[in-house]
Amino acid sequence: MLKKILALAAAAVIALMAGTALANGNGAGIANSPHDFSGDSWNFRAEICRTCHVPHDHGRNEALGGLGLLWNHQTTSQTYLMYAEDTHIQFIDGAADAEPTGTTKMCLGCHDGTVGLDQFDAQAGNTGTVFIGGGDVVPNITTGDLSNTHPLGVVYDAAADGGLFPMTNAMGNSGTIQDVLETGNKIACMSCHDVHDAPGEAVAGTHLLRVANTVAAGGAASGLCLTCHDK
Repeated sequence: MLKKILALAAAAVIALMAGTALANGNGAGIANSPHDFSGDSWNFRAEICRTCHVPHDHGRNEALGGLGLLWNHQTTSQTYLMYAEDTHIQFIDGAADAEPTGTTKMCLGCHDGTVGLDQFDAQAGNTGTVFIGGGDVVPNITTGDLSNTHPLGVVYDAAADGGLFPMTNAMGNSGTIQDVLETGNKIACMSCHDVHDAPGEAVAGTHLLRVANTVAAGGAASGLCLTCHDK
């Protein structure tokens, strides 16, 4: 009987994690998007925006590291091995951050797998109970290894790195490449993904991509990659 109970409990945990995993977006706005947690049992506010933002700060943003954007979700304390800190340094000439900053750090507050989805608002300082898993975890959560994912916090410098299109080139329907760079010059998670699944910006049927990367998704083969990389 105990084994059966444990098996059922394990199945429930797996189902919960699967339910909170990153699915394809609809390109129709935040409601019913992969970042709409309003119907999840752990979301005690039953709101969409509140899991990440708070309209009247009450000091939460400063308490959570002062990232801005009225941030309301616990941030990660993980130390990362960045792409440019590993042996890949020879491939990058643009300046690189030593640790993730800005909106990238916000994303990693859930997507490094060390902070619970339910650690927001009044619960931000509590121990999390619901975590994402599988392919939705970006680095290796044991070591914080970001060296084998696309470089983050690296200055987009077409002149220095070569093989990159000018920042004035279009980025899908999101304006120019420069428009989707952190502080106007650094590559961040938001450079490729529109987290709000905004109509006209995020491509429906993709992981919130700004440009489709396959023909099946309505774009060209490696269309997102070839938006920035001149190959």
